Amino acid sequence: MQGTYDAGLVLTSILVATVASFAALSFAARVSAAQAGARRWLLGGAAAMGFGIWSMHFIGMLAFSLPIPLAYDPVLTLASLVIAIVTSGIALAVVAQLAMLSEAEIDVPILVAGGVIMGAGICGMHYTGMAAMRMNPPIQYTPWLFALSMVIAVTASLVALWLAFTLRTGDSKRVQGFRMAAAVVMGLAITGMHYTAMAAAMFQPGAICGALGVFTLGSDVLGYCLAGLSLVLLGAAILAPRAAGPAGLQVTP
Repeated sequence: MQGTYDAGLVLTSILVATVASFAALSFAARVSAAQAGARRWLLGGAAAMGFGIWSMHFIGMLAFSLPIPLAYDPVLTLASLVIAIVTSGIALAVVAQLAMLSEAEIDVPILVAGGVIMGAGICGMHYTGMAAMRMNPPIQYTPWLFALSMVIAVTASLVALWLAFTLRTGDSKRVQGFRMAAAVVMGLAITGMHYTAMAAAMFQPGAICGALGVFTLGSDVLGYCLAGLSLVLLGAAILAPRAAGPAGLQVTP
């Protein structure tokens, strides 16, 4: 079976991924600089980042439609959200660890390990979300596209961690501009992984969705509602570090 996409929801998923990426960079600055209350910023940042990345993923899935009704198993869908939050927490912890080791130089082994773990987490979130459709017969995947999605996830994670470390200090307009540009790059990379993984999925003729009846809202309505909620929460998350005052950590040139 061949699927189609709602262009509006696809663009919305890219927007959510970009805003989530900017929030991630903002929280990376706070987590790496915080002396007191670091755990609070780590947990808050992980929740905001994880929910934002998961929202992008789920909106992207809702943008996809087949010639049959689709729904999602709530337990597996929730599991994919938990994976996203845990993965985001690990990413922020890696940035904080890198900042503790050196204010200016990055520890490559830690960066690589963090990127691999984060990339694996993003893939785990995505494919757990796909499993939530409970297709029968099960979804099959084109091997090279499946592998490419993993490569994109790990590469994007490495770049994201490097950017988060590099742009974690400063509140000038120049730094904010770099963070915005980096967020666009990260957002496109995250959505690139998602839609590559979706392209890898092969739905068998005559397949049925075993999760029918879970959601009664139409895909487009649910997708836009989720996007609105995500943007509000991410906006609040972005403003939170600003309201708390300057991060305080400065890199020595």
